[in-house]
Order: sequence, then C-alpha cells, then structure tokens
Amino acid sequence: MNTRPKTILVTQILILLNAAIWAGYGLYTLLTRNTAGTGLSAATWIMSALALASAAALVVIVLLLRKRNRWGYLFGLALLALIAVLSITDEVGLLDVLSLLISLAPLILLIRDRKWYLRKAPQDQEG
Repeated sequence: MNTRPKTILVTQILILLNAAIWAGYGLYTLLTRNTAGTGLSAATWIMSALALASAAALVVIVLLLRKRNRWGYLFGLALLALIAVLSITDEVGLLDVLSLLISLAPLILLIRDRKWYLRKAPQDQEG
C-alpha cells in the first residue's frame, strides 16, 4: 500500500479548491461591504477573518496530508466536517449547497483512504 492512490491527488485538489473559495469569499466580503463609505462592521471583519483563516488552515492541511501526518489527517477531517455542518445551519441557498458538496467530497475521500494516510510513510519506517 505504498503506492499513492489516485484519489489522494483528487482529495488534495478539492481541499485546495475549497481553500480558494474561502479566500475569495473573505476578500470579496472585505472589498465589497464598505459601499456606503462608513467603514466595515465588526461582523464583516469577523466573517472575513474566519473565511481567510479557514482558507489558510485548509492549505496547511494539504501540506500535512502530503507528508501523511496523522494530526493533519485528523484536523482535516474535523475542519471539513465543521464546514459541512455550518453550511447547512444557516439559510440554505445555492452557495451553501456548493460549500456543502465541496466539503463533503474530500471528507468522504479522506475517510475512504484513511489507511494510506495513517500508515507510516516508507522513509519513516525502520528497516
């Protein structure tokens, strides 16, 4: 099982796509919410900060998954599950459904390939 399954790359691409979406949302919110020229509200800053933090965390998760890091795998599962749950706790519109799908797909793939992620990489094994 040292051969990397093809779904590993698909998972990483989907997580990076998810990160790009959250980064885009965070930046879009910051750039478009000050249309009246009165400054940004605390809620806008918080929403943007959370979106950008999620994007950064997702990128870190991909970097850790490439190294088959157990904590990266567990953190990835937790964050993707949290994003999926939060996607359906508000008014569910088209963007919420897309967010849910873009979080569930890599979550399912992570669970499917858990043996690959949780097994020590060949260079980490003593021989």
